[in-house]
Amino acid sequence: MPAFEYKALTTSGKLKKGFLEGDSEKQIRQMLRDQGLVPTEIEPLSKAPKAGLEGSRSLFVSPIKTADLSLFTRELYTLLDAGTPLNEALKSMAQQAESKQMRRFVTSLHTKVAEGHGLASALSQAPFTVPTDVIATIQAGEESGYLDKVLSRLAESIEQRDQLNKKMKTALIYPILMVVVAVVIVFFLMMYVVPKVVKVFDNMQQTLPPLTQGLLSFSDFIQHQWGWLLFMGVAVWGLFIWLMRQPKGRYKVHQMLLNTPGISRFLIYSSAARWARTLGVLLSSGVAIQDALKIAAEVVTLEPLKTAVVKMVSDVREGESVAKSMQVAGFFPPLLLNLVRTGEGKGQLDTMLLKGAKHYEFSVETAANTLVSVLEPILIIVMGAVVLTVVLAIMMPIFEMNQMVGN
Repeated sequence: MPAFEYKALTTSGKLKKGFLEGDSEKQIRQMLRDQGLVPTEIEPLSKAPKAGLEGSRSLFVSPIKTADLSLFTRELYTLLDAGTPLNEALKSMAQQAESKQMRRFVTSLHTKVAEGHGLASALSQAPFTVPTDVIATIQAGEESGYLDKVLSRLAESIEQRDQLNKKMKTALIYPILMVVVAVVIVFFLMMYVVPKVVKVFDNMQQTLPPLTQGLLSFSDFIQHQWGWLLFMGVAVWGLFIWLMRQPKGRYKVHQMLLNTPGISRFLIYSSAARWARTLGVLLSSGVAIQDALKIAAEVVTLEPLKTAVVKMVSDVREGESVAKSMQVAGFFPPLLLNLVRTGEGKGQLDTMLLKGAKHYEFSVETAANTLVSVLEPILIIVMGAVVLTVVLAIMMPIFEMNQMVGN
């Protein structure tokens, strides 16, 4: 039975939102009137664009947050493991969902499953996009008859992915915040503090030091050209966004990042860990190696690395081993290569991939902490140097004036 999202007014004039299942929009309106509500808007949940296993997504369909997807997968596994039928489990989760997005998402899944669709098919038709590796893993679990066990592994994988994303964001917050604060402080000094100090120097019958003259010129430039500076900043940001949407431009930016000392290792370890965990979960769920490699390539976001990983699919199809194709790719860390080589020899490729993923996830966390520990003193020194320069530029004429008065 289709599900509809509605907005209706109560007898007191308050707006009420929710979801109802019915055969048609007309029936939903009648159900709302029976409850004493006046329907104002009714929208079917199933009208969103589809996103199939190939990963085609509409630009107008928002993705499910990794944290919400992690919680959804864990709760669904818990209910199925307790013996709850899939349809009832989804209905219960839809009723208990805290956010509007998740309530709409789970309700759409329940509607599709109630109509006879599988969970993977329902996910591919959901009103929010879901990662292709998640859909493929669930589809493999349904086909093998071990959906609950697959969901358990998938939940752990998504949780690890969420934790890794949070650690990377946390590592970048402090340096970015310091840079923003430094820019704001300098802007404030140039716009408000320095101009007031200039008035003190107007009546001085002496040549100002070069540092002070340079500061005054810089302050005057900012005061008169701040509009153009703001426009240029927005234009540069817009140009960067446009460049990142172009395949060639995005490739060059990513290549530059991968060639940057200190950052390259952090990015490679992160991509390798995400790729290894995704491939390991897919293989342990019963997905064929070539399909698993193709799907796992989607989680690699850096274009040069993604190009190398996509080539691995054709190499394996032509008979190469996974370890050999990884070696040809040229960016995988040695330990992961050795683990994969051992895993292929013993028939435990999925286990070794997950073990390698766990190791490099820890390495990413360590690298992030190291990066922050290096950036912190550098940024503090730079901020201190900027403030010291401004203070010296202001104080030097005052010291010279005091010496003149003393003489």
